[in-house]
This record gives sequence, C-alpha cells and structure tokens, in this order.
Amino acid sequence: MKNTIPVITIDGPSGVGKSTISKIIAKKLKWSVLESGKIYRFLAFLILNKKISIFEKNIIPFIKDLDILLNKNLQYNDKLINFEKISEISSQLASFPIVRKILLKKQRSFRSFPGLIAEGRDMGTVVFPDAKLKFFLDANLEVRVYRRILELKKNRCYIDFKKLFIKMKNRDERDQNRLISPLCIPKNAIILNSTYLSLSEVITNFMKYITKSIKK
Repeated sequence: MKNTIPVITIDGPSGVGKSTISKIIAKKLKWSVLESGKIYRFLAFLILNKKISIFEKNIIPFIKDLDILLNKNLQYNDKLINFEKISEISSQLASFPIVRKILLKKQRSFRSFPGLIAEGRDMGTVVFPDAKLKFFLDANLEVRVYRRILELKKNRCYIDFKKLFIKMKNRDERDQNRLISPLCIPKNAIILNSTYLSLSEVITNFMKYITKSIKK
C-alpha cells in the first residue's frame, strides 16, 4: 500500500530554507522530494503570463494545465519562478480553498518508494498527517529577509530590505490566518530554529533526528 512509504515533512514560513534543506536531505537518503511551493509558483507563473486577474473563479481552468505539465515531468527553469512577484502571487493563490483542494491530490502523488521529503506550509498537518517524522523549521524574520535578498541577487533581482520585510511579514500573516490549511506547527513536530546556524549545522541537526528515526 502506498501509505506505507515513509514521508518526512518540513514545514515553516517563507525564506527559512526549506527547499534547499529538503533537496540536500533527499539526495543524502536517495528519496524523492516535493517542493510544494514550486507548484504554487508555477501556477502563479502561468497566470502572470496569461495576464489573468487573481480571482478564485479565474484560476480553476489553469490548474488543469498545470496538472498536465507536471504529469509530463516538465523541467521548468527555477529562475523563471524565483521572482518576488511570483512569490507574492503564489501566496495569494494558496489562500484560495478550491486551489488547495485541487492541488492536494497532486501533492500526495509525489509519495513514492523508497521515501519522500515534503516541504511546505501544511505538509505535516494536511497533506501528509501520517508522516513518519515531522519538522517545523523557523528563523527570525530579519534573517529570512536577508537570506531571500541573497537568493534574489543570484537571479540579478534586487529589492529594498524594508520593502521585502513588509512583504514577507504580510505573507506570514496571510499564511498563518487563512481559513484553509494555515501555517502552524504540526502535532509532535520537531522544532528547529536556523536563525544563528549555518546551512551545514542545520543539515546536521536534521540528519541526527532522521537517522535515529530510520533506525527504529
């Protein structure tokens, strides 16, 4: 049965490093990885290109197109979806209940042998509540903004610290207060704070818990 395939979830706010950490851990374990934010960002990319108004009723037809593209394993360029405008739209899309409901099945389809690392906002609470191990990764907002600015600079995108701080603060509030699948700490989750840790130190902390869990 598919639900016997182990899943490790990593939830947390934007800019905390979930995507980078998930990919590194998945590579170490030789497991699959689900970056749920990419699905929403790719949908945002499609909508932005089509110049569609961001209203729930306008979005539904494009979810079907998104599903087809993902099923074809389209290797879209991360640079195309790693802009602050895309992140802002994807956060708005994630607040639409019908969008989350339709994409839920798609996210769960990533579960495959020998295991899955799933990162997002509601992986351990809604998408994979039966996950073998759950993490909640956090960091101070100022640190997350700084890290996001460095990430954007790699794509030659530049944004004022204060403007991005306000945007990410608003995004946090929207994620935490939405009616469907709000960002919260999953029950029995291990809470890790990366504010004062390097990437290698964060990975070491994750692997300590994961190795112990896998041996059980």
